[in-house]
Amino acid sequence: MSEDPFELLNSMTQQALPKIASKVSGPVKVFQFTGEGYEPFYVEVGGGTVKLTKGTHKSPTATIQVNKDNLLKMIKGGQLDAMQAYFSGAIKVMGNIMDAASLIDIINTARRS
Repeated sequence: MSEDPFELLNSMTQQALPKIASKVSGPVKVFQFTGEGYEPFYVEVGGGTVKLTKGTHKSPTATIQVNKDNLLKMIKGGQLDAMQAYFSGAIKVMGNIMDAASLIDIINTARRS
């Protein structure tokens, strides 16, 4: 399993796309990820697809600031509960928190596929 959050999340969501298609069928939302230990990237979710791009988006729906170790734990699952991490300050969300929560649901569904 990759230790690069971008590669891991990209591989996982692409393999699970048939299973998560209904969760990503709405309008496009953009989630920017920033933090220590990895290159910034963003996830575009909507229109039936999930697209990951390295770099910084000019107007994301939400920006999620989390270090590499915690992001990997969240993506891999079972090691870090995203909501607990948010309330403890290990993850910071700027922007629409409800949309960010929907992204966690998509990641959890993709991981189980």
